[in-house]
Amino acid sequence: MDQFGPNALGETLEPGRVADCYLGLLLPPPPTGEPEAGTVLIVTPAALLHPRVLQPAGSLVYELLTGHPEREPGELVFVADLTGELRVWPQDTWTAVGVDPEQVAQAVIGCWQDGEVAGLQVDDLGFEEARSLTRPAMTYVRGQLHGRLTTRLARAHRRWLHPTSGRQPGDRFP
Repeated sequence: MDQFGPNALGETLEPGRVADCYLGLLLPPPPTGEPEAGTVLIVTPAALLHPRVLQPAGSLVYELLTGHPEREPGELVFVADLTGELRVWPQDTWTAVGVDPEQVAQAVIGCWQDGEVAGLQVDDLGFEEARSLTRPAMTYVRGQLHGRLTTRLARAHRRWLHPTSGRQPGDRFP
């Protein structure tokens, strides 16, 4: 499955190595006339392999998300982060690997909206935080957002694990 090959440092991806990380996707803005607020959908990497997500594009994003040599369990990653990480590989752009990350994101969001994929919606992003999710160079703002959302994600996960949460055996978070 390793379609990227070795990067400039000689490292290769190990798809699925860190399957318990998360992908944050910026949801589309609300209809005109409503206050503009940034909203993020947080999903597990498995959402990229859903049958409604165009393949092989979804599996290539999955490969980079779960197989990156520096990926940590529980890490929250945005498409802009993946774009930056991709620059270390010989095919250093989404176009070069044949992926439209926006199309992949919209497919995952559609699956979530239809109840086919579980996800956690976070609504209170500021304007700059939302912009940082579409601009790879805004690493400082995105880093602050990583910290804030990772804390909220961990808290939501603890609530989900609690015996009174109503989860059933076999349920996955988020």
